[in-house]
Amino acid sequence: MKNYIDKPQLFISLAHFRHNYHHINKITKGSKVIGVVKGDGYGHGMIKCSDVLLKAGCKSLYVANIEESIKLRKNFKKANIYVLSGAINKNEFKILDKYKITPIINNYDQLEIAKDFSSLNNKNTKAVIHIDTGMNRLGFKSKDILSKDLFKKIDIEFLMSHFTSADEKDKKNCNKQLAQLLKINEKFNSKLSIANSSGSFLDSKYHLNYVRPGKSLYGMNPFKKETFNLKQVASLYAPIIQTSFADKNETIGYGKTYRAKQKIKTATINFGYANGYLRQGSNRASTFINNIETKVLGRVSMDLITIDVSNVPDKFLHLGYPVEILGKNASYEKVSQALGTHELETLISIGFGTQKKYLS
Repeated sequence: MKNYIDKPQLFISLAHFRHNYHHINKITKGSKVIGVVKGDGYGHGMIKCSDVLLKAGCKSLYVANIEESIKLRKNFKKANIYVLSGAINKNEFKILDKYKITPIINNYDQLEIAKDFSSLNNKNTKAVIHIDTGMNRLGFKSKDILSKDLFKKIDIEFLMSHFTSADEKDKKNCNKQLAQLLKINEKFNSKLSIANSSGSFLDSKYHLNYVRPGKSLYGMNPFKKETFNLKQVASLYAPIIQTSFADKNETIGYGKTYRAKQKIKTATINFGYANGYLRQGSNRASTFINNIETKVLGRVSMDLITIDVSNVPDKFLHLGYPVEILGKNASYEKVSQALGTHELETLISIGFGTQKKYLS
């Protein structure tokens, strides 16, 4: 790491990303991995991460919407691409067909449009069928799947569902959802997918034909306070733009939420909630300078954060010196706890708009 940067930088370790994919692939052997790269690769960069996955042997990618899927297809001609939102009109089915992207059909309205599209084009539409086994978000209700005949003119690649609480190790509920999916599949005899990252690590019986890891690819452990040989992919640094002092009883930041108990040395860094670092981190979060913890003082501003550098040698306090906001000392989990949110929200918020540098 250089001792000078002029703007916030998000460093992405492609080696760590590659390691995580191979590790997940080994754990879920016998199942195929569909790499989840939605949300611009969870803030890490969708195209770059997809390129690493495909070169590492992953054949399939999973995104949230049509715009993401088209962007992927224009960059990767041979990948299998699945789009969660599916299509909501004939024109969108036409677009997905043009780019050879597989829609996920979530409900009867989408199914009817898909069947009409099949009839107009005199060919079956390839799709994934989403079954709602408890999420109550997207998917056909289990009780409404009466017959496979409803899906005539659809070439079903696999049936999928999604765990509601694998993150909490709620095996009882996971087993209930799995049982619903298996019961429905008695009518289809199709390939199956239900496991997200947490499901993939929770129990091998959830692996089925396909697993869909998201956060674990990027180095987030599926269960808090447990490690699974995953490596954190992202690290984030922001430059010091001023050093100063605050005397005893002086306050720092908006609202005077921090009052110095003694004279302290401070630094202000060029980062804030405009960069996705939530105000909830005010007076709670920690940053690091050369592995030395530096507490956030006062409120996080739109593009400025003030930190306590009283214990940091002056040689590390020049303008432009990089302050670690996320990295080997500041894990996804620790930072997210300080910001009062989930690791995925933290990464996606920070990832958008922050300059990325990819490390091989």
